[in-house]
Amino acid sequence: MEHKNCLKKVTAVFSSHEAAPIWKLRHFAVLALLTEIGGELHFILTKRAAGVNQPGDVCFPGGHREQGETLVETALRETEEEIGISQKDIRLLGKSDFMLTIYRGMIQPYIAYIPYEIYKTAVPNPKEVAEIFTVPLRFFLKTEPERHDTVWKVIESPDFPYEKIEGGKNYPFSKSKTTQLFYEYNGHIIWGFTAQVLRNIIEILNESKLKF
Repeated sequence: MEHKNCLKKVTAVFSSHEAAPIWKLRHFAVLALLTEIGGELHFILTKRAAGVNQPGDVCFPGGHREQGETLVETALRETEEEIGISQKDIRLLGKSDFMLTIYRGMIQPYIAYIPYEIYKTAVPNPKEVAEIFTVPLRFFLKTEPERHDTVWKVIESPDFPYEKIEGGKNYPFSKSKTTQLFYEYNGHIIWGFTAQVLRNIIEILNESKLKF
């Protein structure tokens, strides 16, 4: 009888359990912001300032979700903080595919638009942004990125209890290969997550069968 009661309890717990990542994910959002210059759509990109993580990298405005925020609120807030564009002037168009990172992060890009007159009023925060510039959407539609592979592997740690696992230090830990994308435009190198997002946006546009 006790066995049946235990089974009922386990069933009650898991029949209504909502699956979630075992390792807690950190949530981020970025804004792939477009503007129109001379009748042509451009992406607005930033170059990270020297005093922040990954200085010099080209990226979209965005960052870590704060408590109580939705991801789209994060993207809009970070854009206002980084390049001085008011959230009320941003027209949200939708979102592209999200990315799960090896650092236990989930990054959701949103697509948005501002008129060029608003873009011209942007005042980048010098503590976070060294430069703001645009790249035509057409460039990414017509340009194939360079592709280079990186391999992530476990590094030996002096505190790890190798004696507790079969094979010890010779255990065949998994390696992960990641293909990095590189675009070069007017002296700017666009790579990493930003290049992956841009490529994903282009793939979604191409799959739509619409002409751009």
